Amino acid sequence: MSSGNFPLENTLLVLKQVEIFAHVPASVMEEIAKQIHISTFQSEETIINKGDKGNSMYIIFTGQVKVHDKEYVVATMKDGNFFGEFSLLDDEPRSLSVTAMVPTVTGTIEQKDFFQLQGKYPDVTRDIIRAMLKRLRGQNQKIISDLRQRQAELEQLVKERTSDLQTKNGELIETLSELKRTQEQLVQQEKLASLGQLTAGIAHEIQNPLNFVNNFSFLSKDLMRELAESKDDEDRKEILDLLSDNIHKIEHHGKRAGDIVKSMLQHSQPGSRTRQLVNINKLFQDCCEISFHSFKDNGIAIECDIIKNFAPDLPQVEIIAQDFSKVLLNLLNNAFYAVREKKQLGTIEGYSPKVWLNTSFINNIITISVRDNGTGIQPASIQKVFEPFFTTKPTGFGNTGLGLSITNDIVKAHGGKILVDSKESEFTDFTISLLYR
Repeated sequence: MSSGNFPLENTLLVLKQVEIFAHVPASVMEEIAKQIHISTFQSEETIINKGDKGNSMYIIFTGQVKVHDKEYVVATMKDGNFFGEFSLLDDEPRSLSVTAMVPTVTGTIEQKDFFQLQGKYPDVTRDIIRAMLKRLRGQNQKIISDLRQRQAELEQLVKERTSDLQTKNGELIETLSELKRTQEQLVQQEKLASLGQLTAGIAHEIQNPLNFVNNFSFLSKDLMRELAESKDDEDRKEILDLLSDNIHKIEHHGKRAGDIVKSMLQHSQPGSRTRQLVNINKLFQDCCEISFHSFKDNGIAIECDIIKNFAPDLPQVEIIAQDFSKVLLNLLNNAFYAVREKKQLGTIEGYSPKVWLNTSFINNIITISVRDNGTGIQPASIQKVFEPFFTTKPTGFGNTGLGLSITNDIVKAHGGKILVDSKESEFTDFTISLLYR
């Protein structure tokens, strides 16, 4: 890597192509350009290492770079693109690396210089935040589009394999039945792996705009207090009203997108993917304690009788414990939320919140159920509870709509099935069935 000068007019020309500076006044753009440090990288030379603490934004003047995790390339970028931009607002280690693909010239804006400029020009903050939200929306749309395309490919793969199997003679009918069960498990695992691969690569890009939005919401609050001291009452009121409105919107969408990222990353978290013998009763008990106490730890008042009916003869079963814990925690969280909501409504005199934890072992089938006497599910919604992004919870209560969709995928990947039975205002019962082998 080498450093050097770059003509100011060329620097300004590149900056004008960068979307977050689209509405920045020319005078501010020129001041930003003067703060940029120019660096030259040779082909295959590392620009950012995974694990480095980012405190700069990089703009590509000439050349091409790749964003990658080891050998897996997440994205490639060319002239006029920028990366690492939101690392200006934190010092967290980078989760991906960036390497030059050809000889490349970059401009670097350091954290201290960027904050100094933003402090001098607070009105620019609004336009920058709008550009970030637009980028975030675009990334979300790409995720959904990629998932739909991948699911269509998987469904076509299932059709082709099924068609091939059906052409076999009668002697293969018994084998076909076993192959179908295996095939369903493989397809579900492939869906999980596909989703994990997509979301892990793009989650970093989603989380960074969120950090930008959330940090600048607090910065805007500080600006409100400073502007309140202004001597010009008319200007002060206008700016305060605008910043106050922006802050509420930024906080709302930032927390919403953060919840989605957190749920999607459940598919790509590292951990053992090996099945092992697990005591379901003990796992159920542990998850119940974690779920119940997490409500209290988050300051959410809850009083509830927990009734446990565990089958003493329940055999240990081979499962991926980490994944199955997510299943149980999600069902328990939903149950505690439902009884708490019904209690707060206060429409039933003498109502006593209850949650039942049941296991059984009958005819080689292990059954696990979570039942509550909470708010129940509306008839129009019960058919949609396992669909991605469907939720009945208000903002701020785990409302990403991915919980039960993930739960359904994990259960199917274990060769099981999950059913729901509910009556509005009376109860909800989720039952998982696993074949013991």
